[in-house]
Amino acid sequence: MAIKTLDLSQLESLASSIYEACLIIAKRARTINGDRIAKRKEKEIIEETGYDQDMDVFDREFFEGIEYEKEINPTVVAQDELFEKKVKSKYESQTATSEDTMPS
Repeated sequence: MAIKTLDLSQLESLASSIYEACLIIAKRARTINGDRIAKRKEKEIIEETGYDQDMDVFDREFFEGIEYEKEINPTVVAQDELFEKKVKSKYESQTATSEDTMPS
């Protein structure tokens, strides 16, 4: 899924400024991407131990290719989370920049 064109007034309503909204989206997208990379590394460790020996080499490559095609761009996911108000900005102090957090 491609990134959609957004109305700037919608972004302003979600944060104190457009720039803050962009920073929140960017930070959340980096977090999502980091989580995905960690899962891939974990999967590689399992593969190295030999637990997936039942599958043929060609089957493994086929399934890995399908998995990567299904992933949605982290920026799109972060935008959707911001519009659904799943991501909030939190200030540690008045001089610090905003930090997004996921509600628990």
